[in-house]
Amino acid sequence: MGPTPAPADAASAGPAAPGLRGASLLLVGHGSRDPRSPAGLRVLTDAVAVAAAEVDSAGADAAIGVEGRAGIDAGLAVELAFLELSDPLLEDVLARLTGEVVVVPLLLASAFHARSDLPERLGAVADSRDDVTFRRADVLGPAPELDAAVAHRGRGLLDAGCDALVLLGTGSSHEAANAEVDAVAERVAADLGADVRAAFVTRGRELAVAVAELRAGGAARVGLVPWFLAPGLLLDSGLATAADLGVDDVADTLAGEPSLARLVLARAAAAAITPASGP
Repeated sequence: MGPTPAPADAASAGPAAPGLRGASLLLVGHGSRDPRSPAGLRVLTDAVAVAAAEVDSAGADAAIGVEGRAGIDAGLAVELAFLELSDPLLEDVLARLTGEVVVVPLLLASAFHARSDLPERLGAVADSRDDVTFRRADVLGPAPELDAAVAHRGRGLLDAGCDALVLLGTGSSHEAANAEVDAVAERVAADLGADVRAAFVTRGRELAVAVAELRAGGAARVGLVPWFLAPGLLLDSGLATAADLGVDDVADTLAGEPSLARLVLARAAAAAITPASGP
């Protein structure tokens, strides 16, 4: 049976991995009833495949900032699966994969799906088969590449006349996940020299509160940067609230930012050179 997968930064024992050469790279998104959401992640998946082809294996470490031989080359197979609501589902893709599989969650923060759902489902497959092993990467955030993506989106809004920004995320019952978004907002604010507040669609600081705080601080035109990889129904709900509040300047979601493909490769490479954990 394959080893129980563990995140790349977990304490672990066992032989060092050879890198990504010969492995499959599986990107795992949440999934949505809105077709725009999986479409956005397919664009990111294609960008990852292109980025892998552009990374010379001898220079991979410098290109994506990973110590050790990552073994990235143009032959890297990149797959996309979803946890729910979108096709192909995770188990359907896993059923046709064999050998070493490096799994990168296309999730911005470590909440339920990253902490419980995905590892449990990978573990169930690993326990039932002896022809596949998994190395599970960490989620995408926090990372300088994500900060850069948000800053790039925000800079476009500031250049268009906004003088303050809201970073709008989903919201989580896991407080640390919301705190990560607050921290991103603080770092981007320092980078841009503008006031940036985090707000959330479901749980956490409400958008109305964040906008009111910014306006009380003197902001005349508030712009909004989505802390979402791709469009979807939940983001639409938040944008409808923003429109009611008079916030009409909205940046694109993050999956199309060039830095995201490099981040995915960096997460994959870090997982690939990390020894696999035991059960």
